[in-house]
Amino acid sequence: MGDSENDRAFILKAWRAYIESSGRLVAELEHRMKTASGLDMGDFNMLLLLSEAPDERMRMGELARELAFAPGRLTYRATNLAKRGWIERKASGSDKRGIWAILTTDGRRVLRKARPLHARLVDELMIDHLDRSQAEVMLEVFTSLNNRMRGLSDEPAQKSRISG
Repeated sequence: MGDSENDRAFILKAWRAYIESSGRLVAELEHRMKTASGLDMGDFNMLLLLSEAPDERMRMGELARELAFAPGRLTYRATNLAKRGWIERKASGSDKRGIWAILTTDGRRVLRKARPLHARLVDELMIDHLDRSQAEVMLEVFTSLNNRMRGLSDEPAQKSRISG
């Protein structure tokens, strides 16, 4: 088992580096975004997804899947964003059980102000420190991992979601 044991140890070392660096990166990004804009990454990601959706609206279930949030967590966040006037929630006309999350004019304005800050922080914390070959490896690894994770049950991913 020499080689495979060494391979496993090396892969576990890579895993540990990923967990530690991604945790620190997300925490620092979250802290700086919240401090500078008052917007946390969960709010930013939700507003961003809505801004990119057709008619700037998504069904709550679809939004939960895309953000890897448990439905209760998404409902709580959506309620807070609606109270701030950044999104509106409306019952689906065709399916009374379905709820739409819709980006409002104020939500669009908040996102428009936060996007340059987010881009600058991502550049400062990560992009500026990678070369093309490192980015290519990351793209290959994380695209493969993301595709695999999307194929698994949503429940565990929703419970452990780290926004960023």
